[in-house]
Amino acid sequence: MRISLRIFAPVLMAGLALAGLAGCAHYHLGAAGPLPFHTLYVSVAKNRSFAPQAQAPVTEMLRQSLLQEGNLKLTEQTDADATLEVVLTNFQQVAAATQQGNSLNAQSYTFTLTANCTLVDNRSGKVYFKDRAIDASEVAYVQGGDSLSEAEYQTMPELARQLAQEIKNEVVDTW
Repeated sequence: MRISLRIFAPVLMAGLALAGLAGCAHYHLGAAGPLPFHTLYVSVAKNRSFAPQAQAPVTEMLRQSLLQEGNLKLTEQTDADATLEVVLTNFQQVAAATQQGNSLNAQSYTFTLTANCTLVDNRSGKVYFKDRAIDASEVAYVQGGDSLSEAEYQTMPELARQLAQEIKNEVVDTW
């Protein structure tokens, strides 16, 4: 008995498609499982870096990002199941591109802000993670008479938002 290629090819493709879909049947979007805590206290970020006045925007953006998660409630430390501490440890600024014909004048800078984060269960004292380094980077363009400090000032809100998003991902993902 000879099977025609016209019949065999569609049957083979349908079989492969079903096998592929069966592999995705147990996939779901979001965290791998429920978090071991439902309430969280986020302490004010400590700034041990040279990032000017970064603790307030990082703390605010982090709290907003965690509130958007939906499965966490932010509360006071005495009522919280867990505590998140954030320490800003490093702030770097590197010239990313220089002006044509004058390599001493930068056209753009890459700013990187690094934080060490610790998440602790308040009930048992269990440390979920300690001093986990998380960073975010942003490029700022300098035009005309703009200075490095102006570029730094304009970049800080976006850098804080990105860092907060990365920290939130660490908190709600499986460790």
